[in-house]
Amino acid sequence: MTELQKGCRDKLDKYIDTAKVFTVSLKISGPAVYDFSCFGVDSDNKLSDERYMIFYNQTSSPEGAIIYTNSGEFSLDLSKLPYSINRLVFTASIDGSGNMGEIASHTVTISQDNNAALSMSLSGQDFHSERAVISIEIYHKDTSWRIAAVANGFNGGLGDLLKFYGGTALDDTPETTHVNQAPEPENIPNIPVVTKRVELKKGVKVSLDKKIASKGEIIINLNWKHAASTSGLFSIRKVDKSKSIDLDIGCLYELSDGKRGSIQALGNKFGSLNNAPYISLDKDDRTGDAPEGENLRVNTAKISQIRRILVYTFIYEGVNNWQEADGVITIKCPGTPEVIIKLDEYDTNKIMCALAMLENVNNETFSVEKIIRFFDGHISLDNAFNWGLKWVHGTKSLQVPAI
Repeated sequence: MTELQKGCRDKLDKYIDTAKVFTVSLKISGPAVYDFSCFGVDSDNKLSDERYMIFYNQTSSPEGAIIYTNSGEFSLDLSKLPYSINRLVFTASIDGSGNMGEIASHTVTISQDNNAALSMSLSGQDFHSERAVISIEIYHKDTSWRIAAVANGFNGGLGDLLKFYGGTALDDTPETTHVNQAPEPENIPNIPVVTKRVELKKGVKVSLDKKIASKGEIIINLNWKHAASTSGLFSIRKVDKSKSIDLDIGCLYELSDGKRGSIQALGNKFGSLNNAPYISLDKDDRTGDAPEGENLRVNTAKISQIRRILVYTFIYEGVNNWQEADGVITIKCPGTPEVIIKLDEYDTNKIMCALAMLENVNNETFSVEKIIRFFDGHISLDNAFNWGLKWVHGTKSLQVPAI
């Protein structure tokens, strides 16, 4: 393994095969909490496409060239990068108080096929009051990829670092002025207001807040609009009640012990929030008239017990008209931006749609990926995602469970 010295530049293909997948791992030992990110910049050295800012809350670039696989670890496939991205900047920043001059060590390791090829080692003596640093850069010059051991810092933290590349810190939100604000009603819990929303594109992953275990619940809400000015969960225009649609939300789940199953109103599989599988469906809205729709709830305190969740919807009764439904799934977790997934593809020949996949990341959070794939029914959906469940004909109970 070759040790890089601060400030040096070299051709990367002297040490690894840049046409193959390799890993960049950043680690810091110190008294603070440290965040790591990689973002791709264009030929003007600007972050012109924020989809290429990869970190714990956005874990993959659109084509999968950059993937945040672990805390401070990135998997790279340079052959997939678009021509517009010619430099990857790897950064470390402090979440909270402190500065880089207080760290014991900062290491960067480049590995391929489980073999470490390059490394850079720094300590607090290499920094002073910086709160964010550019660790290394991987960039394209002439016909080859090169590496630069930058190790330069920004006293203003990640916000100043991003501004240097023309970006904006995700926490930079305008102040809100309240005019003639009424007193808060009594007995109403003080729930944090989330002012940001993240709309996912198909195939893109983001992660929920990394401190998710303390959040209580994740709410997965599915709503659709009526063409006739009514509202509810994925409603279609209603001529009369006998022709109204009954569209259900459900999920397949896999627990950490390998147990798999489903949550849905059909078959009365409403799950449990406090016992396995720690996922529940709050009710079955038969008409689409409930303004809050139907919701899957996930117990975040049990995140270590949940490996993955595949969220789907299916038409139990009614006409297959997905486009008119204009469906939207909203994933809500206190303190985290709402994740919005729009059903913006349509297949009128299918009755079921896979919407999103939630996957456990280091027992700290869930990544969320937009799917949008249509199927003939439960069995074809199961086969497509290799869940391996046995399906039988099911019915709905006349009783609706208590919320």
